[in-house]
Amino acid sequence: MTLKHSIKMQSPDSFIVTPKEKKYNSGKKIGEVIFDTVTSIENAKDVSKEAIVVSLPLNYEGEVEVGDEVIIHHNIFRDYYDQNGNMKHSRAYLYDDFYTAIPEELFLYKKNGKWKANLDFCFIEPLEEDSISILEGGFLPHTGNVYLSNTHKPKSPIGFTPESEYEVYIDGKLYYKMSDRDVCIYDRFEI
Repeated sequence: MTLKHSIKMQSPDSFIVTPKEKKYNSGKKIGEVIFDTVTSIENAKDVSKEAIVVSLPLNYEGEVEVGDEVIIHHNIFRDYYDQNGNMKHSRAYLYDDFYTAIPEELFLYKKNGKWKANLDFCFIEPLEEDSISILEGGFLPHTGNVYLSNTHKPKSPIGFTPESEYEVYIDGKLYYKMSDRDVCIYDRFEI
């Protein structure tokens, strides 16, 4: 993968990343035209979580390499307004399009075209249920199938603790990111 920037600095404990494309997921394609749909920086769902690693921590000994595509915490690229109404960059901002991310803020990384979970994170595919009301969003609450994990078997039907899930889109599909320890029930029967 070709990096759009080069950097020669390293952090002792943080990855240095740059947005894969843009900091905000703002484009909606209608026909052949892309419309900018983000009107405010406050919505965390509009912040891109896709990044490219440009520098590894000095103390890092894992599989992630410079140039790898990663999924990171939404607050890495997120801008905000201070109490005076001035726009500010996140605390992770270095300069230009460079940001720091500690290993716990790096959720997934891509190796040989396949996503891999970082640390103790797992990703759960929510289960759709036709009989659930529209108010519930059409997903069975606190259940799903394991998509990626370093601990749990993929495709295993599981239950997870309430309020532990965080929505992440991976290749355009919705998954719940959580810690492996938030998986609390294995379903012994196929769903």
